[in-house]
Amino acid sequence: MKNYDNDDYFSIADSAPAFIWTSDIYGQRNYFNRVWLDYTGRTIEEERQGRWMEGIHPDDYMNYYESFNAAFSTLVPFKAEYRLRRKDNVYRWVLDTGTPRYNAEGTFVGYIGSCVGIAERKQMEEKLIRSNSMLKSQQEASIDGILFLDENNNISSSNVLFCQMWDVPDELLRNEDGRTLLDYLKTRMENPKDFITDDDGVLTTNTNSTALVMKDGRIFSQHLANVTSPEGGNYGRIWYFRDITWRTKIENELRQKTKSLEELAAHLEERVKQEVEERVKQEKILIQQAKMASMGEMIEAITHQWRQPLNSLCLIIQDLADTFTSGECDKPFMEDAVTDSMQQINYMTRTIDDFRNYFKPAKTKETFDSVQAIKEVLSIAWGQLKIHSILVQINGTAYDPNQSVDVDRFFLSTYKNEFKQVILNIVNNARDALKSAPKPRQISFELSSNNSTLIINISDTGGGIPENILNKIFSPYFTTKEHDKGTGIGLYMSKMIVENNLSGKIYASNTKDGACFTIELAL
Repeated sequence: MKNYDNDDYFSIADSAPAFIWTSDIYGQRNYFNRVWLDYTGRTIEEERQGRWMEGIHPDDYMNYYESFNAAFSTLVPFKAEYRLRRKDNVYRWVLDTGTPRYNAEGTFVGYIGSCVGIAERKQMEEKLIRSNSMLKSQQEASIDGILFLDENNNISSSNVLFCQMWDVPDELLRNEDGRTLLDYLKTRMENPKDFITDDDGVLTTNTNSTALVMKDGRIFSQHLANVTSPEGGNYGRIWYFRDITWRTKIENELRQKTKSLEELAAHLEERVKQEVEERVKQEKILIQQAKMASMGEMIEAITHQWRQPLNSLCLIIQDLADTFTSGECDKPFMEDAVTDSMQQINYMTRTIDDFRNYFKPAKTKETFDSVQAIKEVLSIAWGQLKIHSILVQINGTAYDPNQSVDVDRFFLSTYKNEFKQVILNIVNNARDALKSAPKPRQISFELSSNNSTLIINISDTGGGIPENILNKIFSPYFTTKEHDKGTGIGLYMSKMIVENNLSGKIYASNTKDGACFTIELAL
């Protein structure tokens, strides 16, 4: 290169928009144009003294130094990128290029060079590096094995999971030949035709996911898509592979279970119908047994109720015969005998009526006094209670069938006879518990109301229910009596009646003297 070391040359250099510099034969820079000096804020004398190198970023200095020395040693052009400090202490990226220059005789007289700003290019490069780094991180974090071939079918990138899934040899990846790699992948499958590939290297449309069955039994889903530029150009193809072996297994099991459930559902209605019919049948048997048991107890109660009036009638008849024989049978005596006999017969008639009303089926609800209903039950059972010296109290007042009980009245609207059946079952249970209990033997009824609820506590002094069977007493056929003296359905039927027919609650507990049955019904 010719030497232009004159005023015209430097005038042109000073007016150029780029940084221009020259050096001597030793590589020391001896000229900097006006643009350079305006940028660094130093004089040309300061720069000639080597101050210009103080403006190179410390991290970039060795890169510049090695590039320049390597070129200077053989007098060839050089390039170096570094950050150069501006006069406001801000660093900006520049591309520094230098070329050897010679005089007319061909003698080397130094270097001439220029610097141009490349800050925008560097920013784009950094963005590209960051983008590539993020893309790589996303690929490695993906649950899919990923393979990318460029427009020339060369391997552009792949993640570690892809290599692990397909057990790809290292030499295939180093070879960068995508066609060879695709051929290798086909050898790992049961049916290579299932693999999504194309002969031209470009797909007309993206392909939906399909399944690949591997020779080792694993199942991969695959998806192939084109990678295109914003202008529609072809950048290559990208494959996604996911191991769905476990999912396929679960789906197969789910299908099998669904089929089994559908088969079960097909027969479920019939099975439910059979179960309901069987339950209804069993309940009818229980109800019949309960009715028969109650009827037996009622007949026994009537026997006790009638024994005394029958004895009285026998005495009246015998007295009539003796009086007639002795000639003392006058009209007043006969009238008294008839009156006494009718009282006994009326009492027996009432007993029959109570018995008949007890078993009369109730089809509709009725409003009745619960205390009066309890007294009707007690009048039926009174003969047996009296035999065993069992006293009865209703809200603290002693019960006597021949006297009225002055207590508060609580009215219910429900099925009266079913209510009475529950009371009778509990009274009979208490009677059986009190037969062998020490005196005084007593059954107490305590009636109270809580808002709109009637609470009936029926307690006895029979010693209570053992704690280990307290939660079993309402179970069907459960009884603590001897087999020939108890059916085990009385309390079970009571619970069914209270909960299902009377819409109430019934439960049992122990007091210090005996058992207590609590019934809660809507007033």
